[in-house]
Amino acid sequence: MNLDLELVRTFLAVIEQGGFTRAAGRLHKTQSTISLHIRRLEEIVGRPLFDRQGRGVALTEQGEVLRTYAEALLELNDEALLKLRRPPVTGTVRLGLPEDFATRHLPLVLRRFTAAHPAIRLEVRSALTAELMRDLGNGDLDIVLARREFEATDGDALWREPLVWVGARGRAFAADPLPLVMFPHGCVYRPEVLRRMRACARPWEIVYTSTSLAGVQAAVSAGIGITALAESTVLPEFEILGAADGLPALPDTEIALYAGATRSEAARYLGTYLSDSVQNLAPPARGDSLRDAPVRIAH
Repeated sequence: MNLDLELVRTFLAVIEQGGFTRAAGRLHKTQSTISLHIRRLEEIVGRPLFDRQGRGVALTEQGEVLRTYAEALLELNDEALLKLRRPPVTGTVRLGLPEDFATRHLPLVLRRFTAAHPAIRLEVRSALTAELMRDLGNGDLDIVLARREFEATDGDALWREPLVWVGARGRAFAADPLPLVMFPHGCVYRPEVLRRMRACARPWEIVYTSTSLAGVQAAVSAGIGITALAESTVLPEFEILGAADGLPALPDTEIALYAGATRSEAARYLGTYLSDSVQNLAPPARGDSLRDAPVRIAH
């Protein structure tokens, strides 16, 4: 047996209006119909809901319990109808993502968004942060998830994770200069990584540069050199390096959401969805995930 929402609405109207007669006027029904609704509701729950001995309306103990559930039921019902009857949002949204974050964390998030909003068309491209921010400023992208400059406060910070030094497992780099594999200019954390290397005593040189995460990972796997990566992109065959290897400590890297100057309704929908979804991503374990739970941040 189920609660009839029409009867539930009548029940709350009687409470809110302070009587059967006023509830009838509020719902544009006769008083006898209101009385019938309450009797039917009492038959469903198997308990009296109103104390009919005094004047006015007084709830029984069971009536007080039902009141809490009734309010929640109608709120959910009305919210669902509002969303379902709302005209579907349409349009195209141009989204920019950093490759090292997009390939690992966002495919499922974006698939769920397109399933929930089939009338919104996504145009997604991955690039270095500098390129993404340039295209956002030029109006060629609507929304960008990008790595934020260190100590910057712009954008809506969504995610943070450590940067770590990695090399191929079992491949020692005892001789100097230490070979570095790096992303090119345009990678947001490259300047900070190199600044810290210049401040350490160990000689080094950049021997390999790649614009793609896969290229950097492949070079490290081949033993060409070591690199600094966001922890969630560390492969199982990599070894984490640190102070014992003569390397400086690295900061956390952040991912933030940036929106263009003119935002369509479709872009606003996507921005809100990404903000909620990225912050709720489950933290992964090293090699597949993050050391710490995500917090509001950027790349």
